[in-house]
Amino acid sequence: MRPSDDTDSRLTGADGRHAGADLRQTGADLRQAGADLRQAGADLRQAGAGDLGRLFREARESKGLELGDVAELTHVRREYLRALEEGRFADLPEDVYTRNFVRLFAHAVGLPGDEALELYQRERQRAGGLTTLEERLEKERRGEPPPRQAKRRSTGRGFRINPMVPTVLLVVALVALAVWGYNALFFRPGSAVTQVPPTTPTTPATVPPAAGLEAPLAGGGQTSTPVGGTVLIDVITEPAGAQVAVDGFMLPGVTPIRAAPVTARANRTLRVSLDGYQTLEQTVDLTEGGTLQFALTAADAEPGASSPTTSSAAPSGNEVLITVRATSWLEVYRGTARNEGERLVYTTAAPGAVYRFTLPVYVHAGNAAGVEVTVGDGAPTVMGSAGAVVGRAFSAR
Repeated sequence: MRPSDDTDSRLTGADGRHAGADLRQTGADLRQAGADLRQAGADLRQAGAGDLGRLFREARESKGLELGDVAELTHVRREYLRALEEGRFADLPEDVYTRNFVRLFAHAVGLPGDEALELYQRERQRAGGLTTLEERLEKERRGEPPPRQAKRRSTGRGFRINPMVPTVLLVVALVALAVWGYNALFFRPGSAVTQVPPTTPTTPATVPPAAGLEAPLAGGGQTSTPVGGTVLIDVITEPAGAQVAVDGFMLPGVTPIRAAPVTARANRTLRVSLDGYQTLEQTVDLTEGGTLQFALTAADAEPGASSPTTSSAAPSGNEVLITVRATSWLEVYRGTARNEGERLVYTTAAPGAVYRFTLPVYVHAGNAAGVEVTVGDGAPTVMGSAGAVVGRAFSAR
């Protein structure tokens, strides 16, 4: 071997030993750096309120860095870095930006970024710097499960109203209002009562009761006494089709009338009328509901009424002759006014009927063209035009 080869071998071995020493030193430095990081992480985890800024400041000063140097390394404004060291969270921007500042600051001064962020979150939450939304987003970022919401327990069975109850109450109120309005309109207590003229010289109290009257009757001549409330009455007549009035107010429809509402009062005047039949007036007690039944009497059968005569001889000077030429409703009264004297005729007169009476009389015709009147030895006179309702008094000349 040549001497130069031995020298080269010795140099190569020395270089290898130096390189190994450098590697060992580098490993030691890395281990020391790891130990320092672990210690810094432990310090961060054990740090209390306000310690994040102190740790940042101590780590920066240990590396001989100024805030301006850290600002150049992290590209974060010096004011924000100073606010982090001094714990002035109110002077920092939104949390999403501040977390990035914390991570950059930690890496620049050799602190673990995750532990620094944990400490920052705790301190800022204690300082009231995080909103509920930011806290929830931070927990989701860390992978923490959302908090379980406690189920509310019902301390008692709550009272629940059936949704149909308001509807039913509204319907009942509307029905009650309709009944009240109808009763107030047609049967108002104390309102003026239409006086029905008597149909005979006698008072209504002397009219014999109708057959089949089921409601109690009160004495005539007494004033009606309201007892309040509303009762329902049925009115049935034989024959049917009659109109019924209570104290002058007509009940709707014709008989048979069912469930007619009237004000509950005693001594009420009931009037039943039907063409071709005697009008019935009677005082009844309507303090209670019930059924009223009447059998009407034909007008021709009325006591004291005149029947048609077959004699068409000329009347004497103090007589009147009434000749029916066409069907007409006909009323004849003794005297000079309707419903003031004795009722002589009250019927639907057929063509050909002739009536003769002593003057004075009052004639009421439903078809004036169908009734011809001859007074004394005068000429026959038609009472009016066809379909006209005419009443006229005839006296001795």
